[in-house]
Amino acid sequence: MTSYLDMVPLPKPDRSSTLPQVSVCTSAFGSTLILAQGQAASLDWIREAGADKVEIRRELLPTDFQAFDMLGAQCAEHSLGVIYSTADGLWNETRPAESVSRRLHEARALGAESIKFALGDYRGAGRDTWQALSVLFTDSGVPQILIENDQTSQGGSISAMTACLKDAEHAGCSLGMTFDIGNWQWCGASAQQAAERLGRHVRYVHCKGVSTDISGKCHARVPSDKDLCEWSTMFRHFPKDVMRAIEYPLQPTPPLAQDDMRHADLRYPLSDLPSITRREVERLRAITTTR
Repeated sequence: MTSYLDMVPLPKPDRSSTLPQVSVCTSAFGSTLILAQGQAASLDWIREAGADKVEIRRELLPTDFQAFDMLGAQCAEHSLGVIYSTADGLWNETRPAESVSRRLHEARALGAESIKFALGDYRGAGRDTWQALSVLFTDSGVPQILIENDQTSQGGSISAMTACLKDAEHAGCSLGMTFDIGNWQWCGASAQQAAERLGRHVRYVHCKGVSTDISGKCHARVPSDKDLCEWSTMFRHFPKDVMRAIEYPLQPTPPLAQDDMRHADLRYPLSDLPSITRREVERLRAITTTR
């Protein structure tokens, strides 16, 4: 029987220059596994796979979770940088969302080098609001603040994301972008067009392949070689060696009929996780950003 590791050829990264950093989202191991074992359980697999960073997901922590400093220390013990991901929107129309301060505090306790918010519902904000937000960002001590295009009509709008980042820039607020390649498809937007318009703001890239079932519903999957080739064109709009992340299911992906995707029960032994993860880390690291 053909194994997963035989299904996708391992590309040879260009080692003539500094290699881009790769992060692994803990959600890539599946919510069932992570909720059962905790996100710290994935750190051994991620480090053994040769990744540089881990993306800790707020939605996979208990609502009343407080041990951010302990979790951060565990990440540091594994020599993994931390990106803290929250699905909270940064904006509630013309004002920052109420949860922003709390999430920044959590990121600081975690020792995160970046925090990633969703865009939220941005309707424009005055210069004073932006300057107050900039002060909040600076005082938080979190080095990098990012907003991501999500799968909603508001947060997945190219025009809304462009407006937000332009307004931040004009107000002198340091705000970068997490560019989620697959999420644009959920919103019916062109990832290529988004890269052309937003590329200079991008500091972090979420990678995932996307398939649709017979009802038209999107599903994340392991990217194909064809996906990676198409992404290379997109990456040329981003800063050189931009950090990229695995945000797709790290599991065997045998061919499935589209109408079977929702019911697929794909399981694997935990001992295979480091090798499966390493394969994908190397595939993403090999994507060039040469213009």
